Amino acid sequence: MTLSALVVDFGGVLDDFGELSSGRAAGSDAETAPVVRAVEWLRDRDVTVALLSNGDSRPTTIDCDRLFDVVAVSAETGFRKPAAASFRHVLGQLGVSAERCVIVDDEARNVAAAVEMGMVGIVHSDVESTLHELSVLFESELSEQSR
Repeated sequence: MTLSALVVDFGGVLDDFGELSSGRAAGSDAETAPVVRAVEWLRDRDVTVALLSNGDSRPTTIDCDRLFDVVAVSAETGFRKPAAASFRHVLGQLGVSAERCVIVDDEARNVAAAVEMGMVGIVHSDVESTLHELSVLFESELSEQSR
């Protein structure tokens, strides 16, 4: 089955600048982070993308309406990862089955819970490995496009 959707966490993933982190000023615009650029690149290639966050509000350092087809923040949905309901909710909003969806999160327990539901999981530990795994899964040259 072909993968057609991506669910990504914000904190620890979309705000990770990788090797550039040490040179970033506090409060810098997260929209230039490598994983954000990967999200843009995948969306341009018809991959449906959702933000799934346990946050108290939508992130203000990125343009959620531009980057995501679906935004699911715990404060708005009432569901918190790693509860299965949080993943069911976002999959329902995306209109895809779990098997067609990749999740990227920096918390292994969240990824494990999503994988138990049938999603393909990536535990984000660093920018380079996440971009590599996404490029393999979506069969693209993502790692080159996001730098």
